[in-house]
Amino acid sequence: MTAKELLLQRARGWTDEQADIALRAVEAKDASQSAEMAPLPAGWGQTLTGEPMPNIVAAVRRSRAEH
Repeated sequence: MTAKELLLQRARGWTDEQADIALRAVEAKDASQSAEMAPLPAGWGQTLTGEPMPNIVAAVRRSRAEH
């Protein structure tokens, strides 16, 4: 069973109040993920060898999504 299927199955038994709490949590997470990031301080955008800094957060999210 996928996570989406499990969520839909559990949500069927929720009260309106429980569904509202869950929806607000999802909306808050969506809002925080779409918020603009502040620019990095000078020098933080490069590794010690001068290469662009990898996006570690995106790599962690991809890794978690694969499991």
